[in-house]
Amino acid sequence: MKTLQLMEYSQFLRHKYLETLSKLPWEEVIKDRGASFPSLKDIFVHMVFVVDAFINHVLQGNPNYPNVNYNEYDSIEKITEYMEGVESRANAYLNKMTPEELVGNVESKRKDGSTLLIPVEDMLIDFFQEETHHQGELLALLWQMDVEPPHMGFIQYMRSHRK
Repeated sequence: MKTLQLMEYSQFLRHKYLETLSKLPWEEVIKDRGASFPSLKDIFVHMVFVVDAFINHVLQGNPNYPNVNYNEYDSIEKITEYMEGVESRANAYLNKMTPEELVGNVESKRKDGSTLLIPVEDMLIDFFQEETHHQGELLALLWQMDVEPPHMGFIQYMRSHRK
C-alpha cells in the first residue's frame, strides 16, 4: 500500500525537519519570514496540525478537530510533545488500516455546511501533498539561511528503509 508508505516517509521527513529546527537558535526558528505562516515554528506546527486534522479527526469520522494556538508552542520541547502525541494517535489508526478501508469513503464537511464523500486514499494523498508544500517551504527558507535542509527523496528513503 504505497499510500501508507508515503505517510511513513512524510513522518520520517517531519522528524528530520524538527531535528534541523532544534539545532537552530530559537530566535531564528520564530523569526517572521513572510511565508504561508510567519515563522519556521509556525509552518512546522501547522504541519503537525494537518496530521491531527486529516488523520486523527476527519478520517476517523470526527470533523471537530481542535484549533491550534501557535503561541502555546514556545519551545522545541513543546513542539516535540505535540508532534509525538499526534503521531502516536495517527500511527495507531494507520497501522490498523486494511486495503478495504483505504478504498472506502470518508464524509468530509465543507465550510458551507455541505458534505462530500471522499475516498480515504484520496484524503491521504491530499494530506501528503499539503505536507509536501510546507516541507518545500521549510526547505527554501533553510536554504535562504544557509542551513542544509534534511531532505531525502522518496526513492532514496525507500531504498534505505526497506522493511
